[in-house]
Amino acid sequence: MIDSLSNPKIKYLCSLNMTKYRKKEKKFLVEGKHLVEEAKKYGLLEEAFSISNLENYTQVSEAIMKKICNTNTVVSEIGLCKMIEKKELSNLVLALDKVQDPGNMGALMRSACAFGFKTIVLGEGCVDIYNDKVIRSSQGAIFKLNFINTNLVNFLKDKENEYVIYGTNVINGIPLSSIKKEEKMIFVLGNEGNGISKEVAQIIKNNIYIPMQDTESLNVSVAGGIIMYHLS
Repeated sequence: MIDSLSNPKIKYLCSLNMTKYRKKEKKFLVEGKHLVEEAKKYGLLEEAFSISNLENYTQVSEAIMKKICNTNTVVSEIGLCKMIEKKELSNLVLALDKVQDPGNMGALMRSACAFGFKTIVLGEGCVDIYNDKVIRSSQGAIFKLNFINTNLVNFLKDKENEYVIYGTNVINGIPLSSIKKEEKMIFVLGNEGNGISKEVAQIIKNNIYIPMQDTESLNVSVAGGIIMYHLS
């Protein structure tokens, strides 16, 4: 059992709670039995830790687990994982422009996974997808998706002849119900407060909106879920 806070391995695990070290090491942590099992299923788990004496786990004290975890409640298991490798673009792509809330990002991952948007393109200014809150919100969807971090303007310019690209705009958009699924589509969602940035909006030639009653807007993850469901 590891019970020393000064243990080098524990110090290393704690460092991965910071974005700069996750990027440097290309490793991240998951908390809870479900996420540990999901990481193992997809071949991303490097080592598992538990406060119990379990087979194939490194046992740590409860004080150590509390030190490593980001939750108020101490979990029984955590996993050290390697970051997800980039894959080929899927036919349905979700592109995100400065989506910053971890809960929204995790929820969008779940909807993308559910409705066939297997690639998520993350523009500059998006929350780190390996943030512990994002991972918890994704409920394991993070392991099933392809992620690309890039300059969104350049990405859309590069793909505009290959994919039909849609954004959201209540002023010059068309109703969501009036568009049909194309073989290759990219759908762009913008920042929670400001929407799609001007630089990105200039690239997008097709816009839609979701007709609503008695409200002006929807949470970005709710809107994204509705749109991806319709386009799937």
